Amino acid sequence: MLTRQLKARALNVVDRLVPVKPVNRSREEQYQLDRESRRMHLYFCRTCPSSINVRRQCEKLGLRVVEKDVTRVNAYRNELINGGGAPKVPCLRVDGAAGEQWLYSSAAILDYLKKRF
Repeated sequence: MLTRQLKARALNVVDRLVPVKPVNRSREEQYQLDRESRRMHLYFCRTCPSSINVRRQCEKLGLRVVEKDVTRVNAYRNELINGGGAPKVPCLRVDGAAGEQWLYSSAAILDYLKKRF
């Protein structure tokens, strides 16, 4: 448990100090991507290594997902529990034509992002 907390603190410092360089795209491509990524909500915690990894991957892909820190805002935590069914982070909610999709594991989220973008 202690090593996970230390890893999370170290990653949090790195996340704040080392910026991520996003993929270069044309203005039109980035506009389409921005519109599409606004339908994605990332529920995360700043002290969770998996959450930090997923957030950085979103930044690297140039996605502007709606970020919801569940430790800072109780309403986000309640959304996560009521909508997805579990208070686990990271979680990506994708709003689509067929309804909502809740992805809970960081591996599933990263796999979805890799296939989609």
